[in-house]
Formats: sequence, C-alpha cells, structure tokens
Amino acid sequence: MSLGDFKLAEENGWPLLRSERGFGKLAIFLAAFSAAMATWCFTIGGFVSNYLSATAGTFALLAGSLLGILLVTLATLPMCSKYGIDSVVASRAQFGTRGSYLSLFLVYASTMGWNVILFIYKGRAIAELLVTFGIMDRRYWNLCVAIVGVLAVFIVLDLIRKGPEYVRSRGPIIAVLVAVMSLVVLALLISRVGINGVLDAVAIAPYNGAAGNWASALEVLIAVNLSWWSYVGTIVRTSPSARQSLWPVVIGFGLGVGIGSLVGLYTGLVVTDSGGDPTTFLVDEGGVIVGMTMLAFLLIANVGTAMMGIYASSLAVRQLPKAEKLSWKWTIFLVSLPAMIVVGFFAGSADSFFSIFLAFLGVAFAPMCGIQVVDWFVLRRQRLDVASLYLLDRPSKYFYVAGLNPVGFLAFGAGVATYMYLLDPVTYVYRAPFQYTTASFPAAIVAGIAYFAGTRLFLAPRGIGGYGRQTASASGPTDGSEKPAAQPVSEQPA
Repeated sequence: MSLGDFKLAEENGWPLLRSERGFGKLAIFLAAFSAAMATWCFTIGGFVSNYLSATAGTFALLAGSLLGILLVTLATLPMCSKYGIDSVVASRAQFGTRGSYLSLFLVYASTMGWNVILFIYKGRAIAELLVTFGIMDRRYWNLCVAIVGVLAVFIVLDLIRKGPEYVRSRGPIIAVLVAVMSLVVLALLISRVGINGVLDAVAIAPYNGAAGNWASALEVLIAVNLSWWSYVGTIVRTSPSARQSLWPVVIGFGLGVGIGSLVGLYTGLVVTDSGGDPTTFLVDEGGVIVGMTMLAFLLIANVGTAMMGIYASSLAVRQLPKAEKLSWKWTIFLVSLPAMIVVGFFAGSADSFFSIFLAFLGVAFAPMCGIQVVDWFVLRRQRLDVASLYLLDRPSKYFYVAGLNPVGFLAFGAGVATYMYLLDPVTYVYRAPFQYTTASFPAAIVAGIAYFAGTRLFLAPRGIGGYGRQTASASGPTDGSEKPAAQPVSEQPA
C-alpha cells in the first residue's frame, strides 16, 4: 500500500495492516493522556464534591475511572487493535451493517458533547479572567464566552486540517504541557488554603446514606470513562498489539481523568459555589501572576482533547455511504458546525446540561460495552470477518435483517431500561440497588445476557450474523496481513 493509500485508510476508517501501525506504548499513552486531560476534569471533580469529602472523593475518582475504562477496554481494545479498525466499524458485527448507525450517532453525540462543554468552559474561564483584570465589563460576559468558544473551534480545526497524523504528533506535546500546568494549579490551590483546609472540608450536598454517596461518585467517573469508547478504537487501531496498548490506555485514559479531576474535587469542597473551577478563586487570591498562569493553562488545555474528539467523530461520519467523497477539511468543518452553533448561542445552559450529559454517557455506552464483551469473548471467540465488516449489503455476514440485528437492538434497549430504572438521568435520583451496584455495570450485564440469549435462541440456529451453522466465507484476509485457509466455523481467525 502506498503512502497515499495509507492516508486514505487513516481518514476513511479502513483497516490498517500491522506493518502500517507504528504507534508504540509511549505514543499510545501520550495520545490517550492528551485526550483525557482537559478542563472538564474541573467539573467532574466538582460534581463528586457534592457527595464525598477530599479523602473519600480521591479514592472514588481513581476507582471509578479504572472501573469505567475496564469496560471500555474489554469491549473495544482487543478487536480494534487486532484488526486495525475503529469502534464504529467493529460494532457492525453486533448491530448490523446499517444498525451501526446507532454507534455512529453515539460517537458523534458524545464527542461533540464533550467538545461543546470544553469550548464553553474555556470561554467562561477566559471571560472571567478578563473581567477580573478589568479588561472587560461584566455585561459583555456572555458575548465573550460565545466568541471565545467559537474561535477555539476554529483554532482546533486549523490544527487538525492537515490530517490524523498531525493530530497524533501534536497531541503528546499538548499532554505534557497540560500535565505540568495541572500540577501548578493544584500546588497553587493547596498553597492558598493549606492541606488541612482541603481535608477538613465536607461534601456539599450528600445523600443521607454513605452507600448512595459512594455509588453516585463512582457512577460519575464510570460514565465519563465509558465515553472513551470511540476514542480507544481510534487510537489503538494504530498499534500492532493489543497487549502493547493495554496499560497505556488504562493509565492514560483511566487514571488521566481521575488524577486530572482532583483539582476540581478539592476546589469544589473549599469554594462551594465554584463547581470545581479554580479560576476565579486563584486569580482573586494570587493576583496577576497566578492569573497569567491560569490564562496560559486555559489556552493550552482542551486542545488535545478537542482535536481527538473531532477526529474520532469525523472518522465515524466518513463511514456513511458516499461521505468519503468529501475532503478531509470539509468533513471536519461540517462535523464541527453544530458545536459552533451550540457554543455560540446556548453557552449559558452548560451547567444544567452537564449532569444530563454524564448520565447519557452511561445510558448509551454501558449496554454497548456489555454486548460487545459477550459477543467478542463468548459468542465469536475473538474472531471477526473483516471483509464482511466493510460489505454493506447482503454478501456481508453482518447484514442480518435488512442490515439490522434485532437481537442487538433489543439487548441494547434492555440495558438502557435497566440503567434508567436504577438512576434517573435527568434528576439523578436513584433506586435500589443502585447504592450497591451503580447503574452502568448492571446495564452492561443485562445487555450482555440478553444478547447472549437472543443469539443462542434465534440467530445461531438460523446461521444468521456469522453464528451457528455457516461455512467460512472466502472473503479474504481477516487482518490484512495474511490469508487464512477456509474453515468450517462461523468466523475466520486472525
């Protein structure tokens, strides 16, 4: 394959050959870490400060992050890394060639949702700094937020217009800068209030029972890390080995969010009306020097995450029929256009939107992960037919019924219903046994069991979807590197 073909494969989501996957452990870690570290961590930590104190909240942030990334890693990393495909393409095996549009919608909604939050919060923080320094009158605050947010979108578009390789080459640089400045912000916060000031602070609005507070805090971090479903597939498809990608993904995404949210947790506890954002507090306490440090942090932070988010959503959108005919520049612009509109006209609704958005992540991605884990490890025994993933009509094993897998959608619906029973995504009021199980894990388990049962009862006996009585297709190599002999099983091994 020529360099030009490789670039097309990168931009259009085609499977990458092992020889073309040049990302090692460090590159995977830095790409994951640059996506995880952003100012949204302030709000995540601030959200947890409603339920837990500093010590308990610290453990909950780290534990919840690792639990969330565990589900995503099991669901996406093995198949995406093995075959060099992204998460949306991989989901065609469970939802059908047309049913994977559900995955595409979830990827687009989650990545653009995070980007909207990032751009709005960047605009709000910079507007607050301008007001504090006396550069701008507060009556122009909303206008400034909108302008800064939209300008930030264009800056990110300019950075990634050169293509995916540019995204990955610049992401690690941004990750290092953001990590260093996060430590500076944390040090400034502790120097202003002292260690005891943080440790003695109590949760802002806890439930009566300790179990409910722990479960609510854990669920926030689990849901946040479930949103890495699309990002993980996008990154690990460039690595030749799933084992090589495992710990860089777990540490970069999982602990990246947990550690990054500590500033928001401590700020939310100490400054109860801050929502976890330390900007105003530190500027008031530290003056111009601290203010300029914060301004530099805000200008740099979010760029790596936004770049990866727009890339992941653009990659998903280009799976649509005829979408690959658009140039890369037009694709990223059209994908980002709704975010520009929301940031420009609805920036004031960010606070009420955030908690609902977090619940949406759990509602959507927990069932998805449960279905894929069961399908990959139990039903298909870690084998996919890559050619069928890219054949969108009847010749594909994954065409199911008119391109849709009814079992996959019913299982997904069962998982969503389970989540919404346990935790209301709008009011964040829970029902038992949420306080002992959270909502995401039961939703994933129910969806996985429903998918297993439906496949065994309805699909496998009929030889539908590559299950059961079906001879192997002679559709070519499964991973792009070698052509296996046809075997009388439902899927061909890599």
